[in-house]
Amino acid sequence: MKKTKFFIMTAFCMLSTSLFVLTAQESSENEFPPPPPDGAEMDENFKPGKGKRPDGFGTVADEKEPELNAVKLLADKENISKVKLASKSKDESVVLASDGISASLTDSELIKKSGDTSNGGKSNFYGLNAAVVSKGGSSLELKNVKIKTNADGSNAVFSTGEKSLIKIDGIEIVTENNSSRGLDATYGGTIEAKNVKISTKGAHCAAFATDRGEGTVKVDNGTAETAGEGSPVIYSTGNISVRNLTGKSTGSEIAVIEGKNSILIQDSEISGGTKSRRETGCAVMLYQSMSGDAGQGTSVFTSENSRLISNSDGAFFYVTNTSAKVNLRNTDIVNPTELLLQVSKNNSERGWGRKGANGGTLEFNSENQKLSGKIIVDSISKADLNFNAGTEFKGSINSEKAGKVNLNISKKAVVELTDNSYVNILSDEAADFSNIKSNGYTLFYNKNAEENKALGNKVINLKDGGKIIGIEMTFEEPKAEEGKKPGRPGKPPAGKGPSKK
Repeated sequence: MKKTKFFIMTAFCMLSTSLFVLTAQESSENEFPPPPPDGAEMDENFKPGKGKRPDGFGTVADEKEPELNAVKLLADKENISKVKLASKSKDESVVLASDGISASLTDSELIKKSGDTSNGGKSNFYGLNAAVVSKGGSSLELKNVKIKTNADGSNAVFSTGEKSLIKIDGIEIVTENNSSRGLDATYGGTIEAKNVKISTKGAHCAAFATDRGEGTVKVDNGTAETAGEGSPVIYSTGNISVRNLTGKSTGSEIAVIEGKNSILIQDSEISGGTKSRRETGCAVMLYQSMSGDAGQGTSVFTSENSRLISNSDGAFFYVTNTSAKVNLRNTDIVNPTELLLQVSKNNSERGWGRKGANGGTLEFNSENQKLSGKIIVDSISKADLNFNAGTEFKGSINSEKAGKVNLNISKKAVVELTDNSYVNILSDEAADFSNIKSNGYTLFYNKNAEENKALGNKVINLKDGGKIIGIEMTFEEPKAEEGKKPGRPGKPPAGKGPSKK
C-alpha cells in the first residue's frame, strides 16, 4: 500500500512516513481520523470487513502476488512508437513488460481512463492496475511518453521484482485519484528517470515512492507536485535520490522515510509540510510504522546544495520510533517556526511502536550549514549533534533537560544560544570555547560522564556573560522500534507513507 501507511500524520512527517493511514474507529464504522501520509499503516482497529475507508478502499489486502494483465503485453525486443493506448477496466494496466523481456516505448500517450483497483495492497506492492508495469526482471525504456491515470490504485509507472528496470528520458505524468503515485518501485525493482514532469492530486500519492520489499528510484532533472493528503514529494521504504528537481507538496511533507531506508536530495528546491493535528506537523519525517513494509534499522536523509522550504507549523525534522541519520551540507533550510528538530516518542495511536518505548535516536551531521531553531529531545530519545566545519547554529538545545544529547562542535563551527541548554557530552575543538556565543545563557553538561573529564567540572565563563557548567544528569535508556503488533497483513491502498503518500 504505497503508503497508505502514512495515514498518519504526515507528520508524518509526522511523521509521515514518511512515515498516515485512514482507519476505522472501534466506536463507529463511519468515523475516521485524519489519514496518515502515504506510507502509514492502518490503525489496529481497522480489520477486514469492518467498514469502508473514505477513500474507497475497504479491506486490508492480502499479499499474494497477483496475475497482471494489460491492454498491451510487450514482447521481447519489441519497440513501439507513436501510439495512443487506453485502459478502462479494473485491475488492468495499459502496458506490461514481464518474464524478463526487454522492450521500449517512445513518443506515445498512455491513459488509464477508469477501472478502480479491486485490491489496494496488490496495487501498492505489485503494481496491479498501474498504467505501466515492468516485472519479472524485465527491462523497459520510455522516451517522450505522456501518462494519465484516473482510477483508484492506479500508479503511473511501476517496477517490481529483482532486476526489473524502467529507464525514462522525458515523461509527463498526471494522476487524479487516490493511491496513484508517479514513479514507484517495490521488491527490488528500479526506476531511473530524467526530465520528468509529475503531478498527483489524490490522497497517498507521492511523486516518487518505494514500498514493500524496497526498491530504487533515481531522478535527474524535472518537476513534481503533489496535492493530496498523505502525499509527500518523496516517500521512501527503499532508496530514492533526486537531483535538479523542483518539487512542491501542498498537502503533505517534503519527504518521509520509513525504517532502514534512504533519501538523497541534491541541487534541488522542494517545499512541503503538514499542519499539527493530533500530534505535530513537520516538513521531513523519519519513522517506523511497524507495518512490516520497511525493515527496522536506520533511516538516512541527506541533502546537499539544495533549498528545502517548510510550510508546517511544527518541527522541520521529526524523528520517532526509529534510529535515524540526517546529513546536511550547504542546504538552505527555510522554516517558519522556531522548532528545527524534534526527536521524541509518539502517542502510538497509529501503531508506531509501543507507548513509552517508541522514542527516536538520531545522528545529526552538518557542514557549511546555517541552522536555527529549537532542538527538542524527549526523555526516551537520544541525539548526537555533530556541528562540523562551516556550521552556524543559532538556537537552544534540549532546553527542557529531558533527553540525552551529545554535542560535538568543530573549531570552524559557531554555536549561538538563545536559551539555557543541556547536553550529556560536550566536545569542542576550540579549547577556549570561543566558538560558543552564549548571549548570557548557560550550557550545562553532565559532570559524571567520563567523556567530560577533561572539563574538570569547572565553571567556564564565556565572553558574553554566559557559562559552561557541569551538573548531575540522569537519563532513561533510549528505546525505539519496539512493540510490533502481530497480524497486520498490509495497509490500505492510498499513497505511500505517512506520506507514502
